Amino acid sequence: MRTAEFLAWAESRWPSELAEAWDNPGLISGNLEKNHQRVMLSVDITFEVVEQAIAQECTLLVAHHPLLMGGIETLREDLYKGKLLTSAIKHDVSLFAAHTNADVVENGVSDSLAKAIGLRNVTALDGQKEGHGRVGEVDKTTLADFIQRLRALLPETTRGISYIGNLDQSIETVALVAGSGMSFVDSVSADVFVTSDVKHHPALDFKQQARIEPRSLVEISHFAAESVWLEVAAEEIRALGLEAIISTVNTDAWDGNLK
Repeated sequence: MRTAEFLAWAESRWPSELAEAWDNPGLISGNLEKNHQRVMLSVDITFEVVEQAIAQECTLLVAHHPLLMGGIETLREDLYKGKLLTSAIKHDVSLFAAHTNADVVENGVSDSLAKAIGLRNVTALDGQKEGHGRVGEVDKTTLADFIQRLRALLPETTRGISYIGNLDQSIETVALVAGSGMSFVDSVSADVFVTSDVKHHPALDFKQQARIEPRSLVEISHFAAESVWLEVAAEEIRALGLEAIISTVNTDAWDGNLK
């Protein structure tokens, strides 16, 4: 499949018009006429992921997070993005990202996490079929058991899983945003809200408000939350007749956690 043909399919699957205004999804580098047979998928584009793609003869790398964001002004090779992109180009590996446009669709990033957890009667946080985050129901359980369910589901990371709440709390409704989702925490009512990248002040505000309106917050790794989507996306890409390989590189940023 040519790059141009893959882009046309990707636009039908993850429409660029659904991306946030600040986002930069789509083709990062590569020739539109390049033919691809083997594709690698990863949450992030890192040196280790690109090296693995090269070693496994993948000519297209499909990532969730775009490489070029935040006012990139140079591709000099003493800076990592320039060196990384140069390596991909030299080895003829095309780079593509589906980011916030893949977050909101059915079988997208948050939807994949919701289905993996086993949520029922699932909608986006705003009640629609598609949109940011997901909310749904689970068989009655405790916060402790729900966290163990997440632990078994997600790839292991150094920082593990953090929570605010009573481990004996009854859980029947779950809201989630795969990735950084604290801006949505008050947009829906649920027994527990699951997301990543929770800062101190929003966490403390949540904890204090929970003294009045009891509910729980669970923080999982950004990488782990979004990695669940890779197998879903890989299956869709395989249906195109391409070989899709999920990178085995854990791109969670942290190396250690001392207690």
